[in-house]
Amino acid sequence: MIAPTPFYSGRGTHMRIFYEATALAERGHHVMIVTYHIGDNPDGLHPNITIKRINRLLFWYTKRSSGPNWQKIILDLLLFFKVMRISIRKPPDVLHCHLHEGIMIGWMVKKTSLCRNSCLIGDLHGPLVAEMRAHGYLRFHPVQKFFKWIEKTIHRMPCRVFLSSPGLKPHMDEDRKTPDATVLPDAPTLADDKISEAMTAPDYSRHTDDMPCVVYTGGFTPDKGIDTLFEVIASTIQNGLSCRWIVAGGPARLLQLPTAIEKSVTVISPLNKHQLVDILKCADIGCEPKDGATFQGSGKLLNYMYAGLLTVCFDGPAQRFYLGEKLASVLIAKDIKQFCDILSYLIQMPPDEKAMLKNRILQRAKQFTWEQSARQLEHCYLEQWGKERKRKSVKSAL
Repeated sequence: MIAPTPFYSGRGTHMRIFYEATALAERGHHVMIVTYHIGDNPDGLHPNITIKRINRLLFWYTKRSSGPNWQKIILDLLLFFKVMRISIRKPPDVLHCHLHEGIMIGWMVKKTSLCRNSCLIGDLHGPLVAEMRAHGYLRFHPVQKFFKWIEKTIHRMPCRVFLSSPGLKPHMDEDRKTPDATVLPDAPTLADDKISEAMTAPDYSRHTDDMPCVVYTGGFTPDKGIDTLFEVIASTIQNGLSCRWIVAGGPARLLQLPTAIEKSVTVISPLNKHQLVDILKCADIGCEPKDGATFQGSGKLLNYMYAGLLTVCFDGPAQRFYLGEKLASVLIAKDIKQFCDILSYLIQMPPDEKAMLKNRILQRAKQFTWEQSARQLEHCYLEQWGKERKRKSVKSAL
């Protein structure tokens, strides 16, 4: 697995990489994650997983938050040479490339080393140009047009592409020669903690006062909807909706709470997996303020659902995919006003109706598992690996 990111840093992209690798390792595959020089080694790493890092030449680079940075060009070059050296020593059966940069690195390695028979698999967690623009890059149209061409070229490089969001599929199918892009959904990252039963038990005390608690867990960056969340909180305060808010994630340096909402919000940063479990135990409602038009996945939504929380989010392909149409008709908002209306509706819902809705949400979340995703990947690996070997045999015969 090629991971051009500071793995592991406990955010959505890294959770997807970690749980995909773990699920594959549990099925007997040997997974080597090649990544940047910074990042933690996750707790409970499976024996079949190894992590290799580039040399710490850019020792001053310590950025762990999401988003582009021009220094990553150097890091990605170092990552290319690292993957190249590893592949020459022992050519892999599969080059599983995360993110657009990972696909480009994997393609160059496949073309210039002894692993030309390796399967090149792409795993995309969001659109390249749209995310760069969301972080303030590519403001000039000619530069943006150039990067759109790069994005389209990268989309054509892998033999197969997996996507974290259904919203990416139409755009991907337009760019590729054949419409073969496959949605590989995320799954709850809380499943291994086996906490859902305790959290949904009727006698579980979530908090000591009667005020309901609404939680957000995620990045403090614009593309994650943090500014929209502040507008929602301000609107609930103005309309007299009594609730406590927990905003957990990072990086803390990017978070600037408006003065009007400071007293209503508890900030927790940084956020680790064990804290996440405790925070969700204290919550009644989980909110996902991300704009669905970003076409990113929504792993946090699945965690809320698996924890038995009532949820509310904005409309988007990934959100509708995870909730299903019946739940989406109740829990998805079109704008900030409707978001607040749904919050008010959920808070004031009678206990018996809440229990029924929570059960429906939990059962829906249980339909998504990392084991299921691993089986899907494994089937693709074997199919593509067979095609590569057959192609090699034909060339040898000629």
